[in-house]
Amino acid sequence: MLMKCDICNCEFDHTNAGECDCGYECGGASVKCPECGFDVDVPEELREEVMNSRKEKSVFTKTERLLKKYNL
Repeated sequence: MLMKCDICNCEFDHTNAGECDCGYECGGASVKCPECGFDVDVPEELREEVMNSRKEKSVFTKTERLLKKYNL
């Protein structure tokens, strides 16, 4: 699904966007426009997908996988 930046009107796919670092506890419900870096809210129908993707990439999830792998 294409998203559109409110600032620069760039249309982009959410998979090509950067992760939000707004610091306002959006809960990961925003992505960064690849053109200008503005935080754009993810549409409701994509939020679960974006949140799951971020969870899979988190250091905690990666550490948990390693601990399970080596039975620690």
